[in-house]
Amino acid sequence: MKPDATTIAVYDAKTLDYKKLGPSTDERKVEVRFAQSLTRGGTVLDYGCGPGRTAGYFARQGLITHAFDASKEMVKLAREHSGVTVWQAGFDTFSAPDTYHGIWASFSLLHAVRSDMPVLLGNIHEALKVGGKFYIALKLGQGEARDGLGRLYTYYEEEELRELLSAAGFKWQSHRTGEDVGLDGTLSQLISVLADA
Repeated sequence: MKPDATTIAVYDAKTLDYKKLGPSTDERKVEVRFAQSLTRGGTVLDYGCGPGRTAGYFARQGLITHAFDASKEMVKLAREHSGVTVWQAGFDTFSAPDTYHGIWASFSLLHAVRSDMPVLLGNIHEALKVGGKFYIALKLGQGEARDGLGRLYTYYEEEELRELLSAAGFKWQSHRTGEDVGLDGTLSQLISVLADA
């Protein structure tokens, strides 16, 4: 369950390239809707925060914002955002029962191996307060593979994701699909889901 060392090494080496990738119009809209779904002063976690851009946005919206990432270089960038409490950690160490009003996991859990996903989703559900909001974004597809940069990806079909979230105790509220070009320059099919704890 520990972070994949090769994947983390890529992020450590590519932090500045990753920082330059801005959100699409659709991504920004989702961030706005997610922040607005939480009560001002509520506590939110950016789960696998990368350079911390979204965490910084949440903090500016008046949310108590926490964030973590397994990449030490990404954590350095995330710490540049005012109002965000940031630490370095892998998914395997996360445990914070009944702490958060919202957890944002945007294209982070796709780096976890499939066999770990039920436990990780269970830990996230446990960390949310009753009625808390969960956002998850992944790449659509099947199996596991490394991209051209060496990062490990696990792909999911919509039905499998529905089953995993339901088994962890989540209520699927809405989703969207689309496509985008990633850091490695390839076009991928995407799915994002908003669920309630």
